[in-house]
Amino acid sequence: MTYVRHASRKLAWTFERNLRAHLTSCGWITPPIVFNTTPVTITTRRIPESEMQTITGNLVGIFFGSETDDAPTQLGGGFSAVQHQVYVDAIAVNEAIGLALASDIKDFLTGRAPGLSRYFHLRDYDTDAGGTELPDWQIEITDVERQRPDNNQVKLFWQVLVATLEMTFPGDQ
Repeated sequence: MTYVRHASRKLAWTFERNLRAHLTSCGWITPPIVFNTTPVTITTRRIPESEMQTITGNLVGIFFGSETDDAPTQLGGGFSAVQHQVYVDAIAVNEAIGLALASDIKDFLTGRAPGLSRYFHLRDYDTDAGGTELPDWQIEITDVERQRPDNNQVKLFWQVLVATLEMTFPGDQ
């Protein structure tokens, strides 16, 4: 087993690249764009509500919240797990586009769309642009919830998707 430095950062990169690939395959990122709307821009930071006043297109913001301490799992074999909260802001130009975008993101999070799974391996993008799969490190997406913030100050359609990413890895890491 190899020590994995900055596993949380690698988790964020892996999650963002997987979500980007899904939204690209759904027609949100590169032309032709679904529903003849503007392409989705993805950012890896929380979007302050004050900035939402100036957004004119479709935007997805990914940011990570709390992280638990490593804990032994019941899987056997000396594995541990750590949980990370991930938040995905889906901001769109109108309600119909926003609902469709949020639905596609939720399908990614739940593994419901064809070819998707709630499970994937951590990838190390430090070694190459395609990312080297770390087979002993597995990620499971659980506890998916879609929320509609009640904020009249935001002129665009806004939903927040919240999920837990549980990363399982060899316990001696």
